[in-house]
Amino acid sequence: MKYFTEIDAVEGLDAVEETDGIMLTGEECLMRTEDQRLLMQSLLLNPPTDAEDRRLHQLYRSQTHIWMEKLEDCAQVQLCIRLPDRPIDAFLPRTPGQFTRLSAYMSCPVEQLREQAQNLRTINPELSCRGCRMMISNELLFRTFLHALFETAHKCGIHSLSILLPFVSESREVVYLKDIIDEYAATYSVQRTLGIEIATPRAACIAGELAQYADAIVLNVDELVQLLYGMSHHDTRKVISQYLHEQVFRYNPFTEFDDLGIGMLLSIAIKQIRETHPEIRLSALGQPTLTEKGRKFCDSMGIDILIGPQHLVHGPQHLCHPEDLEKQEQKED
Repeated sequence: MKYFTEIDAVEGLDAVEETDGIMLTGEECLMRTEDQRLLMQSLLLNPPTDAEDRRLHQLYRSQTHIWMEKLEDCAQVQLCIRLPDRPIDAFLPRTPGQFTRLSAYMSCPVEQLREQAQNLRTINPELSCRGCRMMISNELLFRTFLHALFETAHKCGIHSLSILLPFVSESREVVYLKDIIDEYAATYSVQRTLGIEIATPRAACIAGELAQYADAIVLNVDELVQLLYGMSHHDTRKVISQYLHEQVFRYNPFTEFDDLGIGMLLSIAIKQIRETHPEIRLSALGQPTLTEKGRKFCDSMGIDILIGPQHLVHGPQHLCHPEDLEKQEQKED
């Protein structure tokens, strides 16, 4: 079994040790600097109507510069690029200062921007416009992102890229985005490997159908736990701590592998996938799969790669006790 380290920015490479590969998330490069943040917010609040919008050219130039750095720094490791998955709310201005700066940038009244931002916000960001939905809803922005990525890969002499589509729940989402990705891959003569992330119960239920379009499948266990339990991982200290104390839960499903719930769902999904695409590569993403029980389950199901943060990816001897992990999360917060 191989272990990939999940990082948000190339600066994180300095801390990576003995990894078989890197999963690099794409959203960091859209909001890296204040100028990029303002540009991104202007594109969301006042969407471009055609590809000639000067802001898209600005986005393309900034993305090309960032991807040059990312791809050069990651050239020596096996790399998978996870396309942006943050919900649209994460990109929008929130504080008075952010609205004031955006108002000056766009030459637009603050109150008008507040109204536009409010219209875009979702009641539950984690379950609404994110991942594939965010990209399809903002196709010109997504195309610019891909244009910069594939052109930079071509300039760097990279002949193949592994791309992961996040938060899929419908096969037509995959077809829609796959056609756009293939368009840029062909333009710049870069072979692409397409991965599909199964992060919703519906995606798990149609995993065999999704596998028809994929070269690899990533099972996002962190997201599946949230949706199966109907509970955000951000609320674990409020609810699960009490449940553990009262012995309603025997363990925290966000830090331990739930072989009954998650195990059953993954077994159903993997059975479908193998029937459709017997040789497809399977990976699992998330803290529960990096526990001893999780690793044993993945090994028994033929999952080739486990993906997680640096402090969890190096074998059972490096595993932390769930209580230690919660303490570490509290320090990080």
